[in-house]
Amino acid sequence: MLAGPAALALLTIAAQASAVAFHPERAWLELATALLLVLQARWLARRVATYRDRGPQRAIVMTGQLLALGLAADAVVHLASWDVPHSAGFVTGSILASVLAFHAVLQWDQLGSGVPDVGDWTNALGMVAVLVGAGLLLTDGALLPTAGWSEAQEIVQLVQVANGLVLLAACLSVGLLAGMGRQSRLWAVLATSVGFVVAQGLALSQGFHVSQLVSSLGQVIVVSVVMVALHHPLPSRRVEGERPPLTTSWSLALTAGACLVLVASAVSDADDRALAGIVGGLAALLGVARTAGIVREIEGANQSRREARTDELTGLGNRRGLARALGEAMTNLAAGEPVALLAVDLRGFRDVNDRFGPAAGDDVLRVMAGRMREQLSERMVSRISGDQFIVVLVEPDASDPATTADGLVLALERPVQVGATTVRLRASIGVAQAAPGSGLGDADELLRRAHVAMHVAKRAEKHVAYYDPNEEAAAHAARERVEELAALLGPAPDPAAGHLVVHYQPQLDLRTGRVVGAEALVRWAHPTHGLLYPDAFVDLVERHGLMRPLTDTVLRLAATQAAAWERAGTPLRVSVNLSSSLFLDGRLERMVQDALLATGASAHLIALEITESVLMENAEAVPRVLDALADRAVSLSIDDFGTGYSSLAYLSDLPVDELKIDRSFVQRMLQDVRTHAVVAGTIDLAHRLGLRVVAEGVEDEDTLEALRALDCDVTQGYLHSRPVEASALTGWLDARTSVLG
Repeated sequence: MLAGPAALALLTIAAQASAVAFHPERAWLELATALLLVLQARWLARRVATYRDRGPQRAIVMTGQLLALGLAADAVVHLASWDVPHSAGFVTGSILASVLAFHAVLQWDQLGSGVPDVGDWTNALGMVAVLVGAGLLLTDGALLPTAGWSEAQEIVQLVQVANGLVLLAACLSVGLLAGMGRQSRLWAVLATSVGFVVAQGLALSQGFHVSQLVSSLGQVIVVSVVMVALHHPLPSRRVEGERPPLTTSWSLALTAGACLVLVASAVSDADDRALAGIVGGLAALLGVARTAGIVREIEGANQSRREARTDELTGLGNRRGLARALGEAMTNLAAGEPVALLAVDLRGFRDVNDRFGPAAGDDVLRVMAGRMREQLSERMVSRISGDQFIVVLVEPDASDPATTADGLVLALERPVQVGATTVRLRASIGVAQAAPGSGLGDADELLRRAHVAMHVAKRAEKHVAYYDPNEEAAAHAARERVEELAALLGPAPDPAAGHLVVHYQPQLDLRTGRVVGAEALVRWAHPTHGLLYPDAFVDLVERHGLMRPLTDTVLRLAATQAAAWERAGTPLRVSVNLSSSLFLDGRLERMVQDALLATGASAHLIALEITESVLMENAEAVPRVLDALADRAVSLSIDDFGTGYSSLAYLSDLPVDELKIDRSFVQRMLQDVRTHAVVAGTIDLAHRLGLRVVAEGVEDEDTLEALRALDCDVTQGYLHSRPVEASALTGWLDARTSVLG
């Protein structure tokens, strides 16, 4: 993959080496080098166009182009025979190029945190000043062979050497901090840079002109090697807002180095000690200013970081803190480490707010946050809403999230003291995992899965649930079904959602054998799934507040059919089931009255069935509503008798006409003596209270005869007929009438 860029780099280096070797006639070779550098830069720019973070590469592209511009300027000056120092173009271009090279290193160090700030440049400029000041003292002291050089030439050369050393230190620090210690490209760049700095030092004895030739070759080599190395993307260094440690550590080194230069200038007798002192003083001022700035930054950053990423109430992370934790987790995932999320919901917290007020609710949340801190690192937990938290797990916890989840459940479900009352909340935790190579690298998707699992745990009233795509598909289907139900039961029903139909199961008088009634059972004629039975949609209707329009529709259809059978001379009492939620609605009585008026059905032909659980859940509302319905001559029935609790207390007080024995008793009465006794006792009790008894679930003649022997009034079950459409029941009635006739 790098064969092409490497070959072009070698050709560029060879061209510049030739220019150095044949320096009296090097103008055309320098032009060739400049052109080849530009070609390298354009190749790199095209290659990195698809990289996510390509700021360092762009800066190096500009570095190569500036160096090429300087070499080209020197070549033009030489060809035109202008009276300009021949190395002026290269010196200018190389110094500007070093600025961009440093910018590239800082951008790599700050990937994800934007543009390098003024502190980074203060450090770099100060370190260059320290090195130049030290160099002036050393060269003037004859430790470095620069005899005969002008001060300007010394400063130019020292600036170039200082730039190289600063870049070398920055590249080494950032590379090692980024975990690139095992990457050969880092060491190739560093080895080339070290060779360049050493060559510059050795060339000092040959004079300024030769040292600039060596410098030009060295910088071409370094830039070419760097451009080849950057054809691979750099690893991301850090997430947003976190200051690289390079800036702070360099500030300390800068201050110390500047102080040493000042001390050396004061005790030296070198001719350039005044200039060195000025440069060292500049470096000292920069170091002191930067150190003071860092202190202020640390104080402000710590405060703003806490406020920006911390939930004010609990001290845990907030949504911004969660985003940071997720970003770090996704980086770990890309590096081959698993990640897991726990979505935690506190069931019962709303009751605390309702009973004790928001202040008590806040106290409870603080307690829960403290318990989470006991179990986990503070950076791992974030509060994202009132009573919901997200826990981000990385290795080693991510490989075994069940242990963490179980520990949280035990901690969160310990009793909490609220005033003089002890309350106990329940925790529902959803777990979503992402393993390396799973293809799941999106934090939002992982978070969504954790929430899906948490809602599954809440619905099932479980402590912990793992994300299951099958359960999510079922939940998605349920959401679609709710939308269809809303369209079906809305003020303007959508035909595309299908329609409701009512099937009827006949009820027979055991004494005469005649059909005296029928239970209305709703079905949904779905356009895609066909005929759906109540267990496929009634729970969704109840859960999403659609029971009133459903009951209204069924009641009107049943009343319409009752009126039709009455007009045909075969009046049947039609039973309609009522949900407990209707008794809290306040409009049940009006709904029944409107259905009777709209259809013309006789009130005594409509029986409304309520279960024992309805009586228990609405002990205050039910009697009042039933009294109002009884005043309208509507028949009232207690359905599924025997499956609830304490219903006997209501039988003597409520205006009910009928009692229905649940099928679970009827179908066991022949096999179990005690069940038979319960059925017999129930029938006898109902008759003593003047109630009619209907036995559900009759499926064989033996059971029918047993019920007849117990003097049961009415039976209903598959022995007589399955629930069928009204037209089919009408035909069944006609056939039965002709037989009995």
